[in-house]
Amino acid sequence: MEFVGIMFALFFAIILTAFFSLVFKNTGPWAGFWTFFVLLFFVSLATGEWAAQRGPTAWGYYWAPGFIAAFLVGLLLASVSPNSDAKRTSKLKNRPEHSANEELRDFEVAVVTVVLGFFFWSLLVVLALLAIAGIVIKM
Repeated sequence: MEFVGIMFALFFAIILTAFFSLVFKNTGPWAGFWTFFVLLFFVSLATGEWAAQRGPTAWGYYWAPGFIAAFLVGLLLASVSPNSDAKRTSKLKNRPEHSANEELRDFEVAVVTVVLGFFFWSLLVVLALLAIAGIVIKM
């Protein structure tokens, strides 16, 4: 049963990451494809293990809670983060002068990057522990 849950979480993460990358051209506040994928995988797996066993089943596994949670988290991340095209164009601009205002902006970007990185890794650790605990408890 645990293998089926992992495979469903993997499938949902692949499908939703491809959907958000290709259709919306946005994978959340993190620029990488893989960070969005890993986050959706663990959200789907943890929710599939801990949510109430309701909805449609496939091979004895209730897959709807994991899919719904991964879709909502992906939608939330994609909607609150700026568009990837805007990120690329802001990086491509050449600024010959470096004023104090731009240095302050660079510092703010660095702080936001550190905070988002800390949020991502702590969220990932918590979700992984929840998924592992859900699998172990069901055994």
